[in-house]
Amino acid sequence: MITMTKRNIKLYFRDKTNMFFSMLSVLIMVAVFAMFLGAGNWGGEGIRDSWLMAGVMAMATLTTSLGAFSRMIEDKEDKVAKGFYASPIKRSHITISYIVSPFVVSVIMTTITGIAFGAYILATGGEMPGIAGILQLIGLIILSSITATPLVCFVVSLLKTVSAFGTISTIIGTLAGFLMGIYMPIGNAPGAVQVVMMLFPPSHAATLFRQILMERPMELALYGAPIEIAQEINETLGVVFTIGDFEITPMLSIIYMVVFALLFFGLSAMQMRKAGK
Repeated sequence: MITMTKRNIKLYFRDKTNMFFSMLSVLIMVAVFAMFLGAGNWGGEGIRDSWLMAGVMAMATLTTSLGAFSRMIEDKEDKVAKGFYASPIKRSHITISYIVSPFVVSVIMTTITGIAFGAYILATGGEMPGIAGILQLIGLIILSSITATPLVCFVVSLLKTVSAFGTISTIIGTLAGFLMGIYMPIGNAPGAVQVVMMLFPPSHAATLFRQILMERPMELALYGAPIEIAQEINETLGVVFTIGDFEITPMLSIIYMVVFALLFFGLSAMQMRKAGK
């Protein structure tokens, strides 16, 4: 199992084209923000840049995981997977290796993305979290990757060809950007759409990233402002999720993400075992 996991990870990092396309949605998001959204009233560049960084990191956990799953589809299309399933290797080990390797890739690539974006914010005079905040970000990267990977795995396990995978990757990358409140802040969406966005588990990862990364910039930008204004900005930008007068706490978001991850891990494992028969 460990050998297969290492093999899948190495093949991902050797394929520079695949690495680029797995980050393409993130790059498009940054470009769209720079061209159309960056000039808006954000209450300061610190809030704007931290909000964007949170979205970039949340999106990266999903798209890099998705890119790493291309190996599973290529193995399936090239009949390599049938050779694995016919070998003495346990089917469960093969299934786990295909799931674990995208998770590892997601954690590595999102961490690199966070370091790069954080360096940019510091270089431009922005604020970054302290040691405690950094540790929270690391934990959230892991949790977000754990949540995104089973979801992507289940979708990809239904596919059989690389061309179908390419089409689905484009759809997922675009749709996820909207559902995570990245292309359009959740507060600007209609009420029914907001509910759908809140039901999408990776959206909770984006919210938790915002709470960590935007805490200090928000304190500086809104110092002395009425609490109602701060709450309105938090709800509009998706820093917090509210349903009516009920605010979804970070712990509820974490529980929701974990339950979702376990559910789709089970569904993915069942589908992959079925496909390997």
